[in-house]
Amino acid sequence: MYLLIAIFYISLLGMVLMLLFKRHEVRSGRPTVVSRFGRGSDQFFHGIFSKVGRIVSYVNKHTFIVVTQWIAYHMLLHVRNVYVEIKHQALSNPHGKKVIDAVRGRGEVSDHGASIYLRRISDK
Repeated sequence: MYLLIAIFYISLLGMVLMLLFKRHEVRSGRPTVVSRFGRGSDQFFHGIFSKVGRIVSYVNKHTFIVVTQWIAYHMLLHVRNVYVEIKHQALSNPHGKKVIDAVRGRGEVSDHGASIYLRRISDK
C-alpha cells in the first residue's frame, strides 16, 4: 500500500518537474536536457505519424466495407472448416451419428413413448 502511494507521489513530482522544465524552456528559448535528448526521435515519430495519416486518408465508406467483408470472409472460412471437422468426427462416431439423425428428425421412434404426430412422421 505504501509502495503504491510512494510511486504515485514520485510520478506526480516527475510530471510537475516536466511542466516546470517546459515553462523554463519556453521562457528562455533554450532547449533543456530532456528536449535535446528527445530531438533525434522527433523525425522518426513524425515519419510514422505521416505514414499512418496517409493510410487513414485512403479509408472511405467503400474501402471500409470491402476490408470488413474480406476480414469476415476469412474468419468465417476458418470457422466453417472447424465446423466441418467437428461434424466429420461426430459422423464417424456411431453414437454421434445417432444424435445428429435424431436432431434432424430421422431418429428411431418407439411406439410406447412417441406421440401420434411423431408416429405418423416415422411411418412416412
